[in-house]
Amino acid sequence: MSEPTAGEISPYEALGGQEFFTELVANFYRRVAVDPILRPMYPDADLTEAERRLCLFLEQYWGGPKTYSDERGHPRLRLRHA
Repeated sequence: MSEPTAGEISPYEALGGQEFFTELVANFYRRVAVDPILRPMYPDADLTEAERRLCLFLEQYWGGPKTYSDERGHPRLRLRHA
């Protein structure tokens, strides 16, 4: 994602900001929790931290806060998850 220019809003903002991404990721992990194929890919019994990390990653990728990089580093972030 490129940075929006003056007067433009980011995709993050256009989609509804943190509220949108929180709900998107919560819906995903509700399904993961009961999926017989995906659930074993998450060894922790509690998916809360995985959910939080994915939300932060998606928010940053789509033009939101840089919290993911601040907490987890930024080496080639978009290349790793493209």
